[in-house]
Amino acid sequence: MIKTTFAGVIALVFLIACSGEKEGPKPVSGASITGTISAETIENFSGKKALTHIEALTAFGPRPIGSEAYQLSLHYLETKLAQLGWKTKRQSFTGITPIGPQEFTNLLARYSPGSEPDWNSSTPFLLCSHLDTKLYAEFEFLGVNDSGSSTGVLVEIARVLSEKNEGAQNIELVFFDGEEAILKNINRKDGLYGSRYYASQLDKRRVKPQIGIVLDIVGDPKIPLLIGGDTHQKLKSHTQSAASKLSLQNWVKPHPMTIIDDHVPLMNRANLPVLHLIGNFSEATYWHQKGDTLDKITFGALENTGKLTLQVLHQLTK
Repeated sequence: MIKTTFAGVIALVFLIACSGEKEGPKPVSGASITGTISAETIENFSGKKALTHIEALTAFGPRPIGSEAYQLSLHYLETKLAQLGWKTKRQSFTGITPIGPQEFTNLLARYSPGSEPDWNSSTPFLLCSHLDTKLYAEFEFLGVNDSGSSTGVLVEIARVLSEKNEGAQNIELVFFDGEEAILKNINRKDGLYGSRYYASQLDKRRVKPQIGIVLDIVGDPKIPLLIGGDTHQKLKSHTQSAASKLSLQNWVKPHPMTIIDDHVPLMNRANLPVLHLIGNFSEATYWHQKGDTLDKITFGALENTGKLTLQVLHQLTK
């Protein structure tokens, strides 16, 4: 299948990211931080447990928009998160696509074992992945690394945070639908359907989040994990510090340019400072190919990603 060049994607996103923006995103006043994440919580993250969730999602088959496998994946996440004390909410909407109107569903989750969360308010931090896989008619695209890996990491983060409720109340997990374009490439009208809708709805909340974190393609130890070029400088510094503390500085690399992903609407539409962590897909020959299968990821890379994310959150909450 056709793969876009890294330079081409960057050029396209640079135009999208800059359109209508005179200044970069600024921190917004909003939800207050309560509770911290301990070193023990970070250490408890298990790449093997994250991998079990990815294996379960993979077993459902490809997860493009409107598919039965996507619905099964939603139910799986809702069940697992409920067992951990997280309440979930489906955010459904109709998006206009090149193949006509389509129904999309984002899944939101908050740690609230005793009561229903106030969905009209916000937590300080959004921790996001996309759940869908790219639509292909000519072959079965399982999307193990893109997007299974980041989704599995988020569910395991939910587990370790809920064990002692250390900082869990600061997090809203968001699993986006429709990150992938229906046609070849993401553009202004095709792709990022879920994150664009989600970002537009944040305006309706009484209290706004402070920071967005987006993970994508994070399970392959053979490709660098990039800090996107439009990551807020403070968050970039925190991430580099966290990588150094965890001895991951040779794997986690700052990138000079923007890479298109679900963080763009959070940054431009919702005006949030963002941290974008994405595997360097230009070095992954299987990216958007039939070969994006379970053999491409390791529990070690998943564990490194999970611990890095938690270490950043620890630094932001202490």
